[in-house]
Amino acid sequence: MKKIFIVLATLLFTVSAYAQQDLLMTQQFFSRINKNPAGIGNFEQIDAFLLGRFQWVDIKDSPKSGIFNVQTFKTELNSGFGFTMSYDDIGPAKGSFNPKVVYAYVLRLREDMVLSMGLSAGIQYAYFDASKYTPEDITEITDDHDFINDRVSEVHPDVDFGLEFSNPKYMFGVSGTHLLKYESTTTQSAFHINGYGRYFWDLSDNFVLAPALAYTWHDKVAVAEINAILFYKNFLWGGMTYHPDMFNKFGTNPIAFMLGAEYKNFRIGYTFDYNFGNVSKLSGSAHEIMLSYSVQTKKTKVPYERFE
Repeated sequence: MKKIFIVLATLLFTVSAYAQQDLLMTQQFFSRINKNPAGIGNFEQIDAFLLGRFQWVDIKDSPKSGIFNVQTFKTELNSGFGFTMSYDDIGPAKGSFNPKVVYAYVLRLREDMVLSMGLSAGIQYAYFDASKYTPEDITEITDDHDFINDRVSEVHPDVDFGLEFSNPKYMFGVSGTHLLKYESTTTQSAFHINGYGRYFWDLSDNFVLAPALAYTWHDKVAVAEINAILFYKNFLWGGMTYHPDMFNKFGTNPIAFMLGAEYKNFRIGYTFDYNFGNVSKLSGSAHEIMLSYSVQTKKTKVPYERFE
Protein backbone atom coordinates (compact mmCIF):
# COMPACT_ATOMS: atom_id res chain seq x y z
CA MET A 1 0.00 0.00 0.00
CA LYS A 2 2.82 2.38 0.86
CA LYS A 3 4.52 1.70 -2.47
CA ILE A 4 1.28 2.32 -4.38
CA PHE A 5 0.72 5.62 -2.57
CA ILE A 6 4.26 6.84 -3.32
CA VAL A 7 3.97 5.95 -7.00
CA LEU A 8 0.54 7.61 -7.19
CA ALA A 9 1.88 10.78 -5.58
CA THR A 10 4.76 10.90 -8.01
CA LEU A 11 2.41 10.50 -10.96
CA LEU A 12 0.20 13.28 -9.66
CA PHE A 13 3.16 15.66 -9.38
CA THR A 14 4.33 14.74 -12.88
CA VAL A 15 0.91 15.21 -14.47
CA SER A 16 0.28 18.49 -12.67
CA ALA A 17 3.59 19.81 -13.93
CA TYR A 18 2.29 19.44 -17.49
CA ALA A 19 -1.29 20.53 -16.80
CA GLN A 20 -1.03 23.72 -14.77
CA GLN A 21 -4.36 25.54 -14.68
CA ASP A 22 -6.04 28.41 -12.86
CA LEU A 23 -7.45 28.00 -9.38
CA LEU A 24 -11.06 26.86 -9.14
CA MET A 25 -12.57 28.53 -6.08
CA THR A 26 -16.19 28.33 -4.96
CA GLN A 27 -16.55 31.85 -3.49
CA GLN A 28 -15.04 33.70 -6.47
CA PHE A 29 -18.16 35.78 -7.19
CA PHE A 30 -17.39 37.93 -4.16
CA SER A 31 -14.13 39.15 -5.74
CA ARG A 32 -13.33 38.40 -9.37
CA ILE A 33 -10.34 40.47 -10.48
CA ASN A 34 -7.92 37.53 -10.48
CA LYS A 35 -10.07 35.89 -13.20
CA ASN A 36 -11.57 38.98 -14.82
CA PRO A 37 -9.85 42.38 -14.40
CA ALA A 38 -13.12 44.06 -15.43
CA GLY A 39 -14.87 42.88 -12.24
CA ILE A 40 -13.42 45.67 -10.15
CA GLY A 41 -16.60 47.32 -8.83
CA ASN A 42 -18.05 50.79 -9.35
CA PHE A 43 -18.11 52.62 -6.03
CA GLU A 44 -15.42 54.36 -4.03
CA GLN A 45 -14.12 52.12 -1.33
CA ILE A 46 -11.06 49.99 -0.76
CA ASP A 47 -11.85 46.28 -0.72
CA ALA A 48 -9.39 43.70 0.58
CA PHE A 49 -10.27 40.07 -0.07
CA LEU A 50 -8.54 36.90 1.10
CA LEU A 51 -9.60 33.38 0.12
CA GLY A 52 -7.89 30.16 1.14
CA ARG A 53 -8.61 26.62 -0.04
CA PHE A 54 -7.38 23.48 1.72
CA GLN A 55 -7.72 20.05 0.11
CA TRP A 56 -7.21 16.56 1.54
CA VAL A 57 -6.62 18.04 5.00
CA ASP A 58 -6.03 14.61 6.54
CA ILE A 59 -3.02 13.96 4.25
CA LYS A 60 0.46 15.34 4.87
CA ASP A 61 1.61 18.02 2.38
CA SER A 62 -1.89 18.27 0.93
CA PRO A 63 -2.64 20.98 -1.68
CA LYS A 64 -3.24 24.54 -0.47
CA SER A 65 -4.30 27.52 -2.55
CA GLY A 66 -4.93 31.18 -1.87
CA ILE A 67 -6.07 34.41 -3.50
CA PHE A 68 -5.48 37.95 -2.26
CA ASN A 69 -7.27 40.82 -4.01
CA VAL A 70 -7.33 44.53 -3.20
CA GLN A 71 -9.23 47.03 -5.32
CA THR A 72 -10.67 50.54 -5.40
CA PHE A 73 -12.55 52.84 -7.77
CA LYS A 74 -12.13 56.53 -8.65
CA THR A 75 -15.36 58.15 -9.82
CA GLU A 76 -13.70 61.21 -11.35
CA LEU A 77 -11.58 58.92 -13.55
CA ASN A 78 -14.27 56.32 -14.22
CA SER A 79 -11.50 53.86 -13.43
CA GLY A 80 -10.79 51.03 -11.05
CA PHE A 81 -7.37 50.00 -9.79
CA GLY A 82 -6.32 46.82 -8.05
CA PHE A 83 -3.78 44.17 -7.26
CA THR A 84 -4.24 40.42 -7.21
CA MET A 85 -2.01 37.54 -6.26
CA SER A 86 -2.78 33.84 -6.36
CA TYR A 87 -0.75 31.08 -4.76
CA ASP A 88 -1.03 27.38 -5.46
CA ASP A 89 0.89 24.81 -3.41
CA ILE A 90 0.10 21.52 -5.11
CA GLY A 91 2.21 19.40 -2.77
CA PRO A 92 5.66 19.12 -1.25
CA ALA A 93 7.37 19.61 -4.64
CA LYS A 94 5.35 22.06 -6.74
CA GLY A 95 4.00 25.57 -6.35
CA SER A 96 3.21 28.77 -8.23
CA PHE A 97 2.71 32.51 -7.66
CA ASN A 98 0.80 34.86 -9.97
CA PRO A 99 0.89 38.57 -8.91
CA LYS A 100 -0.77 41.14 -11.21
CA VAL A 101 -1.75 44.81 -11.20
CA VAL A 102 -5.26 45.52 -12.46
CA TYR A 103 -6.87 48.44 -14.27
CA ALA A 104 -10.47 48.80 -15.48
CA TYR A 105 -12.29 51.60 -17.27
CA VAL A 106 -16.02 51.83 -16.58
CA LEU A 107 -18.51 53.16 -19.14
CA ARG A 108 -21.82 54.35 -17.67
CA LEU A 109 -24.31 53.28 -20.30
CA ARG A 110 -27.23 54.50 -18.18
CA GLU A 111 -27.73 55.73 -14.64
CA ASP A 112 -27.98 52.14 -13.39
CA MET A 113 -26.02 50.26 -16.07
CA VAL A 114 -22.26 49.97 -16.55
CA LEU A 115 -19.82 48.25 -18.88
CA SER A 116 -16.35 47.64 -17.50
CA MET A 117 -13.26 46.86 -19.59
CA GLY A 118 -10.28 45.53 -17.65
CA LEU A 119 -6.64 44.70 -18.21
CA SER A 120 -4.17 43.12 -15.81
CA ALA A 121 -0.45 42.49 -16.14
CA GLY A 122 2.09 40.73 -13.98
CA ILE A 123 4.19 37.61 -13.87
CA GLN A 124 3.82 33.88 -13.46
CA TYR A 125 6.39 32.19 -11.28
CA ALA A 126 6.26 28.42 -10.85
CA TYR A 127 8.61 25.73 -9.65
CA PHE A 128 8.85 21.96 -9.47
CA ASP A 129 11.39 20.89 -6.85
CA ALA A 130 11.59 17.11 -6.50
CA SER A 131 14.14 17.44 -3.70
CA LYS A 132 11.32 18.55 -1.37
CA TYR A 133 9.63 15.19 -1.82
CA THR A 134 11.35 12.45 0.18
CA PRO A 135 9.96 8.91 -0.20
CA GLU A 136 10.75 6.47 2.57
CA ASP A 137 12.47 4.10 0.12
CA ILE A 138 13.76 5.66 -3.10
CA THR A 139 14.30 2.22 -4.69
CA GLU A 140 10.55 1.72 -4.69
CA ILE A 141 10.33 4.29 -7.49
CA THR A 142 13.61 4.29 -9.39
CA ASP A 143 17.25 3.30 -9.16
CA ASP A 144 18.32 6.78 -10.26
CA HIS A 145 18.85 8.60 -6.96
CA ASP A 146 19.84 11.85 -8.67
CA PHE A 147 16.31 12.68 -9.77
CA ILE A 148 15.35 13.95 -6.32
CA ASN A 149 17.75 16.90 -6.72
CA ASP A 150 16.13 18.17 -9.91
CA ARG A 151 14.48 21.60 -9.76
CA VAL A 152 12.67 23.43 -12.54
CA SER A 153 11.47 27.02 -12.21
CA GLU A 154 10.07 29.50 -14.71
CA VAL A 155 9.16 33.20 -14.69
CA HIS A 156 7.05 34.65 -17.48
CA PRO A 157 5.10 37.89 -18.06
CA ASP A 158 1.35 37.47 -17.81
CA VAL A 159 -1.57 39.48 -19.28
CA ASP A 160 -5.36 39.15 -18.85
CA PHE A 161 -8.26 41.02 -20.48
CA GLY A 162 -11.96 41.02 -19.68
CA LEU A 163 -15.36 42.67 -20.00
CA GLU A 164 -18.19 42.88 -17.47
CA PHE A 165 -21.70 44.24 -17.98
CA SER A 166 -23.90 44.83 -14.96
CA ASN A 167 -26.91 46.59 -13.49
CA PRO A 168 -28.71 46.12 -10.16
CA LYS A 169 -30.43 42.94 -11.39
CA TYR A 170 -27.90 41.00 -13.42
CA MET A 171 -24.26 40.71 -14.32
CA PHE A 172 -22.38 39.11 -17.23
CA GLY A 173 -18.65 38.76 -17.66
CA VAL A 174 -16.13 37.20 -20.02
CA SER A 175 -12.35 37.15 -19.85
CA GLY A 176 -9.23 35.63 -21.33
CA THR A 177 -6.38 34.93 -18.94
CA HIS A 178 -2.72 34.17 -19.69
CA LEU A 179 -2.94 35.70 -23.17
CA LEU A 180 0.80 35.38 -23.80
CA LYS A 181 1.79 31.93 -25.05
CA TYR A 182 5.10 30.14 -24.61
CA GLU A 183 6.56 26.91 -25.95
CA SER A 184 7.18 25.57 -22.46
CA THR A 185 4.09 24.55 -20.51
CA THR A 186 5.83 22.54 -17.81
CA THR A 187 4.83 24.91 -15.03
CA GLN A 188 3.04 27.79 -16.74
CA SER A 189 -0.74 28.19 -16.87
CA ALA A 190 -1.94 28.30 -20.46
CA PHE A 191 -4.69 30.38 -22.05
CA HIS A 192 -8.06 30.22 -20.25
CA ILE A 193 -11.51 31.48 -21.24
CA ASN A 194 -13.88 32.39 -18.41
CA GLY A 195 -17.53 33.33 -18.72
CA TYR A 196 -20.22 33.91 -16.10
CA GLY A 197 -23.66 35.34 -15.50
CA ARG A 198 -25.61 36.14 -12.36
CA TYR A 199 -29.14 37.33 -11.61
CA PHE A 200 -30.46 38.98 -8.43
CA TRP A 201 -34.05 38.01 -7.71
CA ASP A 202 -35.84 39.93 -4.95
CA LEU A 203 -38.01 37.34 -3.22
CA SER A 204 -39.14 39.79 -0.52
CA ASP A 205 -37.87 42.80 1.39
CA ASN A 206 -35.55 40.53 3.35
CA PHE A 207 -34.52 37.78 0.92
CA VAL A 208 -32.61 37.93 -2.37
CA LEU A 209 -31.85 34.83 -4.43
CA ALA A 210 -28.79 35.00 -6.69
CA PRO A 211 -28.53 32.10 -9.16
CA ALA A 212 -25.40 32.05 -11.31
CA LEU A 213 -23.70 30.15 -14.12
CA ALA A 214 -19.97 30.10 -14.83
CA TYR A 215 -17.78 28.31 -17.35
CA THR A 216 -14.02 27.87 -17.62
CA TRP A 217 -12.26 26.35 -20.62
CA HIS A 218 -8.59 25.41 -20.80
CA ASP A 219 -7.20 22.98 -23.36
CA LYS A 220 -8.83 19.66 -22.37
CA VAL A 221 -10.47 20.96 -19.20
CA ALA A 222 -13.97 22.43 -19.27
CA VAL A 223 -15.54 23.18 -15.90
CA ALA A 224 -19.11 24.44 -15.55
CA GLU A 225 -20.45 25.93 -12.34
CA ILE A 226 -24.09 26.13 -11.29
CA ASN A 227 -24.46 28.29 -8.23
CA ALA A 228 -27.29 29.67 -6.10
CA ILE A 229 -26.97 31.85 -3.00
CA LEU A 230 -29.77 33.13 -0.78
CA PHE A 231 -29.05 36.47 0.94
CA TYR A 232 -30.92 37.58 4.06
CA LYS A 233 -31.02 41.33 4.75
CA ASN A 234 -27.60 41.78 3.13
CA PHE A 235 -26.26 40.22 6.31
CA LEU A 236 -26.36 36.42 6.09
CA TRP A 237 -26.12 34.08 3.14
CA GLY A 238 -26.08 30.40 2.32
CA GLY A 239 -25.92 28.45 -0.91
CA MET A 240 -24.78 25.53 -3.02
CA THR A 241 -22.46 25.12 -6.00
CA TYR A 242 -22.06 22.25 -8.47
CA HIS A 243 -19.01 22.39 -10.76
CA PRO A 244 -18.22 19.22 -12.77
CA ASP A 245 -15.40 18.69 -15.27
CA MET A 246 -17.36 18.05 -18.47
CA PHE A 247 -14.38 16.97 -20.60
CA ASN A 248 -13.53 14.25 -18.11
CA LYS A 249 -16.88 12.48 -18.54
CA PHE A 250 -17.98 14.10 -15.28
CA GLY A 251 -15.31 12.12 -13.44
CA THR A 252 -15.12 14.95 -10.92
CA ASN A 253 -18.46 16.17 -9.58
CA PRO A 254 -17.81 18.48 -6.62
CA ILE A 255 -20.76 19.90 -4.72
CA ALA A 256 -20.08 22.77 -2.34
CA PHE A 257 -22.14 24.11 0.57
CA MET A 258 -21.44 27.65 1.74
CA LEU A 259 -22.37 29.92 4.63
CA GLY A 260 -21.37 33.50 5.32
CA ALA A 261 -22.10 36.72 7.14
CA GLU A 262 -21.33 40.41 6.87
CA TYR A 263 -21.09 42.82 9.81
CA LYS A 264 -20.34 46.47 9.15
CA ASN A 265 -17.24 46.40 6.94
CA PHE A 266 -16.27 42.79 7.60
CA ARG A 267 -17.29 39.71 5.67
CA ILE A 268 -16.54 36.06 6.40
CA GLY A 269 -17.50 32.92 4.51
CA TYR A 270 -16.94 29.19 4.74
CA THR A 271 -17.39 26.47 2.11
CA PHE A 272 -17.29 22.70 2.38
CA ASP A 273 -16.59 21.05 -0.96
CA TYR A 274 -17.08 17.31 -1.50
CA ASN A 275 -16.47 15.31 -4.68
CA PHE A 276 -19.14 12.76 -5.60
CA GLY A 277 -17.47 11.74 -8.88
CA ASN A 278 -15.53 8.67 -9.95
CA VAL A 279 -12.39 9.91 -8.18
CA SER A 280 -14.14 10.79 -4.93
CA LYS A 281 -12.10 8.27 -2.95
CA LEU A 282 -8.90 9.99 -4.09
CA SER A 283 -9.90 13.65 -4.10
CA GLY A 284 -11.99 13.68 -0.93
CA SER A 285 -13.17 16.99 0.50
CA ALA A 286 -11.95 20.57 0.55
CA HIS A 287 -12.51 23.60 2.75
CA GLU A 288 -12.55 27.28 1.79
CA ILE A 289 -12.33 30.25 4.14
CA MET A 290 -13.03 33.78 2.93
CA LEU A 291 -12.27 37.05 4.72
CA SER A 292 -12.81 40.55 3.36
CA TYR A 293 -12.77 44.11 4.65
CA SER A 294 -14.05 47.30 3.03
CA VAL A 295 -13.25 50.94 3.77
CA GLN A 296 -15.34 53.68 2.18
CA THR A 297 -12.99 56.40 0.96
CA LYS A 298 -15.46 58.96 -0.36
CA LYS A 299 -19.21 59.52 -0.26
CA THR A 300 -20.02 59.99 -3.92
CA LYS A 301 -23.21 59.22 -5.80
CA VAL A 302 -22.69 56.21 -8.03
CA PRO A 303 -25.00 54.39 -10.49
CA TYR A 304 -25.77 51.73 -7.90
CA GLU A 305 -24.28 49.72 -5.10
CA ARG A 306 -24.87 46.00 -4.87
CA PHE A 307 -24.27 43.43 -2.19
CA GLU A 308 -22.40 40.60 -3.90
